[in-house]
Amino acid sequence: MMLSELLRLRGIDPRTHKIKVIRHEDRRVDLHKFTRKELEIYQSHQSRPVFDGLDYVVSFIGANRGLGVMVGVYRVKTPKGVRPPKLAISNRALKRTTHTRYYYDLRRDNRFKDWEDRVVIKWTGAYVQWQQRLPPDKPVVQVLPKGRREPFHQYSDVLLSFDDLCRIVSSPDANADWHTALSSTAGVYLIVDKRSGRLYVGSASGKKGILGRWVQYARNGHGSNVKLKHLLAMHPNRQKEFQYFILQTLSRSLSRSEVIAVEQA
Repeated sequence: MMLSELLRLRGIDPRTHKIKVIRHEDRRVDLHKFTRKELEIYQSHQSRPVFDGLDYVVSFIGANRGLGVMVGVYRVKTPKGVRPPKLAISNRALKRTTHTRYYYDLRRDNRFKDWEDRVVIKWTGAYVQWQQRLPPDKPVVQVLPKGRREPFHQYSDVLLSFDDLCRIVSSPDANADWHTALSSTAGVYLIVDKRSGRLYVGSASGKKGILGRWVQYARNGHGSNVKLKHLLAMHPNRQKEFQYFILQTLSRSLSRSEVIAVEQA
């Protein structure tokens, strides 16, 4: 199946609509660590008028072997790029927006919401040409299972938002590699509250390892951590601002007291 066929199924026809397909990849920053909101800010700000005159932008993020995973389909509400608005952005990776000349109001099309993070295309043509007209077409090489997150790579690369964590926990079949990896090791982890910058260090042990502990966070946001319970009591849904990292992996054969000793060292 081709990308144009998929779009036509939901009412967008490349023969009658002006469309560009974009594949995000930036050597300066790791875009896979961006939240959706951050990535949408990133793509709305451009140094050149690349989205002028378009009806839609079909957005993908770069994957291995020249593939792209769908971020979303966006309606271009501004016929021409306008002067970028001033933004208070704390994420240092997004500072590029302060040096751009064009801003586009890109509205996410919810007709394609169930395809986001699932549709995988082959990026034909030069990889360096990150934005291309449609047509020429792009082959769809895979539709990932619903609830699938990007593949697990290595423990030191783990950076999950709360939504990512919930997706992994609630879709074990689609994320079997994550379940296997996280349950195979004990360890010390870090929770970052992006809103305040506060850090919460914790540890996990036992048969289910880190996965067993993180499942508790996915269920209620605080995982029975006293400080996080107090924070969420004062600021409901604050867990949406949390990010989860693994600081150190440990053998599951270690006792709980031995793991806690490493955490407190």
